[in-house]
Amino acid sequence: LDNPVITVHQSIGEAKEQFYYERTVFLRCVANSNPPVRYSWHRGREVLTQGSDKGVEIYEPFFTQGETKILKLKNLRPQDYANYSCIASVRNVCGIPDRSVIFGLTNKTASPSIKLLVEDPIVVNPGQTVSLVCITTGGEPTPILTWVSSNDTLPQRSVVNGGTLTLPAITSDEAGVYSCVASNNVGNPAKKSTTIVVRGRKA
Repeated sequence: LDNPVITVHQSIGEAKEQFYYERTVFLRCVANSNPPVRYSWHRGREVLTQGSDKGVEIYEPFFTQGETKILKLKNLRPQDYANYSCIASVRNVCGIPDRSVIFGLTNKTASPSIKLLVEDPIVVNPGQTVSLVCITTGGEPTPILTWVSSNDTLPQRSVVNGGTLTLPAITSDEAGVYSCVASNNVGNPAKKSTTIVVRGRKA
């Protein structure tokens, strides 16, 4: 049984500016496991069950074969800003203990947004050191930044320090598209990309 992960979604088409103001929000809990998982939701210390609170619905979307538990908060109320925990249980099969995860929903909870402080494209000479800087401009909880490259893996000598990716003594093999991705389990991850062009040597 893996640790469960809570992701937060919002019904489509609602104004982005007021992400969590009188809005319907979905908390989705997923844990990979075999045997299948049974999920339970708590708000603070209170166990949430279907029908226990008229502002809350708990359901299993039919297309996930009951593996995923979704908690729907209808028109957020002040008491909905709380710590939610999802407990994933395989009912002690083979002595596997339950796993749980907590997500704190606040009126500031928001999906990530980022900015790349670089040109696009970046044209460099072979052997130059290139630094790409990505900063978070929004998102609560604080997004985690990662770098990915169109070559599937970042160059071996590359150094990632927070939102900064440094490519020392770049080679033409390392040219390509580099993307900064920010994720905080709210909405979709944010992604911004830039292309590095390494000048070829004239024959």
